[in-house]
Amino acid sequence: MRSRSRSKSSRPKYSGFLALILVIILVTLSACQSSSSSKPTGNGQSTDTKDASAAGEAKEQVLKYVTLNMPRSLDPVHIDAQRITSDGIAEPLVMLNDDGSIRPWLVKSWKNLEPTLWEVELQPNVKFWSGAVMDAAAVKAALERHQKLNKRGPSQIGGVEFIVKDSLHLQLKTPKPDPNFIFKLNGFAIHNAEEANRLGDKFNSQADLTGFMKPIQFTPGELLIAEAFPGYWGEKPKLQRLEARLGADAQARLLALKNGDADADMNVEVEQRVSYEKDPKLATYFPIGQTTNLWLNMKKVPALQDKNVRIALNLAVDRKELIEGVSRGFASKATGHFPAGLPYAISTGAETDKAKAEKLLDEAGWKKGSDGIRAKDGQKLKLKMLTYTVFQPLAVALQSQLKNVGVEIELNPVETTASNQMMLDGNFDTATYCSCGTATGDIGGQLYSYYQSGVASNYGGYSNPEVDKLISQLTSEFDAVKQVDLAKQIQTRVQEDVPIIYLFNNTRWGAAYNSKVKGIDKNLQTRIVPGMYISK
Repeated sequence: MRSRSRSKSSRPKYSGFLALILVIILVTLSACQSSSSSKPTGNGQSTDTKDASAAGEAKEQVLKYVTLNMPRSLDPVHIDAQRITSDGIAEPLVMLNDDGSIRPWLVKSWKNLEPTLWEVELQPNVKFWSGAVMDAAAVKAALERHQKLNKRGPSQIGGVEFIVKDSLHLQLKTPKPDPNFIFKLNGFAIHNAEEANRLGDKFNSQADLTGFMKPIQFTPGELLIAEAFPGYWGEKPKLQRLEARLGADAQARLLALKNGDADADMNVEVEQRVSYEKDPKLATYFPIGQTTNLWLNMKKVPALQDKNVRIALNLAVDRKELIEGVSRGFASKATGHFPAGLPYAISTGAETDKAKAEKLLDEAGWKKGSDGIRAKDGQKLKLKMLTYTVFQPLAVALQSQLKNVGVEIELNPVETTASNQMMLDGNFDTATYCSCGTATGDIGGQLYSYYQSGVASNYGGYSNPEVDKLISQLTSEFDAVKQVDLAKQIQTRVQEDVPIIYLFNNTRWGAAYNSKVKGIDKNLQTRIVPGMYISK
């Protein structure tokens, strides 16, 4: 929905009753077949306008947007290709909505045949840009390539066996019961694996995909220009051309919109949010909130392997200052992994206690020197903090707060997309990185990806056998009430261990559009969809 003025009502809040209904619906959804709509756009989702013919379409259907998250590859198996799904270039079997639910996309429906066996029915008449047919065999090949090359593949679809039933039906056999398995398919765009194998590295810029937008010019990390693909299988796109450019500076992105040089900013930051919302020529959209974190690399940094040191850092953080200062009030207190107020979130979070933080550090042997920085056995308590543009104000604030208890923080700002690989490689001590807890229909899957031992997206190397056991129970549990209880147990145990410092709940990743941009899907607010167009 369109954001309003900077009031308390604009801050992230959740209705417990509505959220409870949501989780029950979502959990139940994954165990039964979905909508059988043959079109990828719509499926019961509302947009912000009436029919395009009523509003009147502009002669030139070109959407220009700026973002700080440009793809570096068009090959969906690469982590640096995430944005291509949002641009309508690549497509998954199911699409993840802003509210955490899913809708069918390259599949028409799905059903759970047995606890470990699923069957999906594919959309008919889908072809890759090359003209090759996207049938069950092609989908199987694409998913198997994700298993092999995508670093997130093993944690999401590892061990899954893909069985071609016929040209439009694919069966998926999971290693163990997983009531929400279908949700995991949203992160794996389908591509022509045969062509990828033939082209090798050239597939990074010459990918063969199914989207309604096909790139005609691509400079990795900087520029992407795409045009509507005339042979698209689904709803014909109203936009004829898409121009996406890197905009690392938030103020420059704001000026680009106000000057008419861009139609959208896909990464609205708090400093610019008020300016966007006050301008009647612009419309802002903010999905359901998330939990912003500070990641701690216990695997790499010996000091962070001490639980008391992690607890001390957690106690040293002044969340009130972060909420009122860095977030300008567009945030609320975090209580755990999931945003507070969701039925599967816990209700108690950390409080600031500088005195206790200093006492714990003293007891752990880290004593303050004459310069105010702590040291132990001749080694200073100095940590690098990986950050990037949108999080730099937060990183600067944390640097100051942690210095107050004798911890020296060296900021390591990098280009936004570069941070993805650095996190996967474990090339950080601490990090303000946007891998954040949010509303989901796959509670177990999300907790698994953060806290299960050995998972690639468990960036800090956290490991707790008790948590692993609880996650295993949760990801196999079909009862919605038991799922919620297990999720709370996991979050409580994790919170005690402090592998991640939960900072606040907010809606950082909003989008701003020129008011002439119509057909925005209210549940895919930062994504380009076929029904989007430019009005007169």
